[in-house]
Amino acid sequence: MNITCTKHDAAVRQLDVAIGLLFTDGDPLAVRTLAGAAYGIVADLAENQKHGSSWRTKIIEDSGLSKKDALQVLNAAQNYLKHADRDAGSTLSLDEEENDHLIFIASIECGGIGHRLSFSMQAFQIWYLALYPDKIGHDTEPVQKSKTVFPNLSEKTRLQQLALGHEFLERVLEGKGLL
Repeated sequence: MNITCTKHDAAVRQLDVAIGLLFTDGDPLAVRTLAGAAYGIVADLAENQKHGSSWRTKIIEDSGLSKKDALQVLNAAQNYLKHADRDAGSTLSLDEEENDHLIFIASIECGGIGHRLSFSMQAFQIWYLALYPDKIGHDTEPVQKSKTVFPNLSEKTRLQQLALGHEFLERVLEGKGLL
């Protein structure tokens, strides 16, 4: 079977699978590979729309590092997972929760370029805001609404957090939209 898709479609598909894997406690390296690839696409699409408009550019500018050094830090895990020509004997240390942040930024970037978020991305954003309310502010409306869906999420174990995210995602996908 031949598959034809746009760059945006490819990014959405990769993010949706990464979210599904994350919520089912799938392999964090696979989650990172998919989320990193998707984020690279949507950041490039944002830059193609307007130079300097991507979150990637903002992160680089705010880092205080040179662009080359900042990109090396941002892409270290993805590059490790796809290249072995210079570092075949090296090891990777990855905090699984980095995947949460990468998926969130990628989904924000996706919406920022004018594309509708998939149901999976919308469900993930609600889960993320309930788990990490300090990222945009505890008292903001999106965080307050997310906490009604996931009360006390930060007090749960990581496996419970993921399971609750998965249950919510399944409800969203069954109903073909948010509650």
